[in-house]
Amino acid sequence: ALVPGWRLGRPIDTQLVPGWHGPLIVMSCPRWLRDVVNVIEPAGGLLKEIPVFDAVFESSYASLLLYADPCDPTHVNSVHRLGEDAAGAGLEPGDLVVSIRNLHAFAVLDRDTHRLKRMVRGGFMMQHSVLHFEGSRFLMLDNQGGRTADGTRMVSRLLMVDAASGEETTIFPNHRTPDHLRELYTYTGGGIAISPDRGRAMVTFTQYGKAVEVRIADGAVLVVFDSLYDVSSLDRLPEERATRAVRKRLREIRYGGSG
Repeated sequence: ALVPGWRLGRPIDTQLVPGWHGPLIVMSCPRWLRDVVNVIEPAGGLLKEIPVFDAVFESSYASLLLYADPCDPTHVNSVHRLGEDAAGAGLEPGDLVVSIRNLHAFAVLDRDTHRLKRMVRGGFMMQHSVLHFEGSRFLMLDNQGGRTADGTRMVSRLLMVDAASGEETTIFPNHRTPDHLRELYTYTGGGIAISPDRGRAMVTFTQYGKAVEVRIADGAVLVVFDSLYDVSSLDRLPEERATRAVRKRLREIRYGGSG
């Protein structure tokens, strides 16, 4: 299993990136998060760590760290292996795709050396659950890159990104989406799952307490899940609240057998 994690970077670990006028400090926090991927054996033991922050720092994309959160520069929130049909953009089956939220990017790490092969950025922001779909295409929950039709509000969206061409396609919401589902938004958290037949996707909007299953081909809504709870048995709530259901945060919904 692959699990995102981190180690505390100490002041002595402060990294420098060469600039035009001398070295520029990247990590200025006394205790900053140095992201890794933990490789876990079936029994639960740690087999090894794959250093993600170091992979970025040692790559040609190191300058991105100059503008990152100095206490949490990368914030890895998902990691998966590319499927057997991975192709194009230098991708190979077994490579790792790592969602790096605080750089608004996802990275592909070499399956053997764990060096950064490719960094993909675009119109997405603070994304979660970057999953390989097929070839050079990836699906993700783009938390803050979507906008309402009039451009006045952020919405979260299910986004398809082609790492080879750079093409981005919004799967959900789109012009077919019912009005009451067009403005779903989760500032942080959430995630997606792809059905085993790759025909559907489950999109979870954590802070909204709702998940939507859509058809990937056209974004059609198939099922809507509401995270509602009966709080009538709680004796500390005012009477007018105790008679109502409460919407709770929904972390993620997955397909059975999808891992």
